[in-house]
Amino acid sequence: MAHLSPTGARILGANENGMVAGHPAALARLVADDLVILQPDEGGTHWMTEAGWSALEDWRQANTGQPAAAAPSLIPPKLPGRQHEAVLTAARRPDQLVPGRDDSKVYWAGQPWFRTPTLRAVHRAGYAEIRPEPYDREPQTFATAERPLYLTPAGREYARLRENLDVRRRRVVIIACGSEKAPDPGVNEYGNPNAGYPAGELYTGHYHRSLRGAADALTDRSLIRILSAFHGLVDLDRPLHPYDVTIGDEGAVTADQMAADERSLGLDDADVIFLGGRDYAELLTPSVPHLLAPLTGGMGEQRGQCRQAREDSVLREAWWATAAELHETQHGK
Repeated sequence: MAHLSPTGARILGANENGMVAGHPAALARLVADDLVILQPDEGGTHWMTEAGWSALEDWRQANTGQPAAAAPSLIPPKLPGRQHEAVLTAARRPDQLVPGRDDSKVYWAGQPWFRTPTLRAVHRAGYAEIRPEPYDREPQTFATAERPLYLTPAGREYARLRENLDVRRRRVVIIACGSEKAPDPGVNEYGNPNAGYPAGELYTGHYHRSLRGAADALTDRSLIRILSAFHGLVDLDRPLHPYDVTIGDEGAVTADQMAADERSLGLDDADVIFLGGRDYAELLTPSVPHLLAPLTGGMGEQRGQCRQAREDSVLREAWWATAAELHETQHGK
């Protein structure tokens, strides 16, 4: 009788009337031991043999009472080809976006993207979902508003179990804006305002640049947001004109606006670090209770902490571990 490992037992124990699925290397081992047989004429599915059923029964009897024997890990059924690839493509992206035709950066770069029928199927499977927008008057679904889809926790679990991908919650970094900004771009020959600056280039002060340097070391550029006292949470590419508004001024953002921005970014399903002053952090914590704000002291001390974060990967991972613990305390795993 071939030796059945705990991993092999979990795969066999999660069978659907004899059909099994799992990591390719584990399945290859089971095939080599004659516990599973590949059926190419049935779409490449794997089925348990009589020897496989016997080995699983023997393993259960020998491991009675052990968690792995009593409750084998269930591996979700494999999606059809394009849907499967769509989930895995999103799992490999830092922002976990399932790219469609409207993702112009991907489309024009010749990178993988997926047609609407595939996106609809992935959404129906529960592996991806749209996000609400501040202007929504009622809840929306992909069927009513074909917006970009992002992986759900179930989608990440699918990628982990089906392909052994190391995918976790997104790591979002929010940094405070700054009072020092690039000069007003003026107007053109027709008297119309010239284009603004990308938000990532608008703020020129040393303190903001320190925050940005730490953010770049902590996460991917696509997951960095600037908390603008006038505009709310903005991505680094959003065009902005200089403004003279700070927290507490008339016309400045409020906690309610932060809650709307938080929902549109899906921060309830992300580990979040904020770099900046306490007055900015207090705008976010009502809607992002799992927010980690690790900086302390005055601006000079905070710049030193940012420099340390840029240079010390151990510190960065410690911050992310704490952010993950805060998320699990507030929301569960």
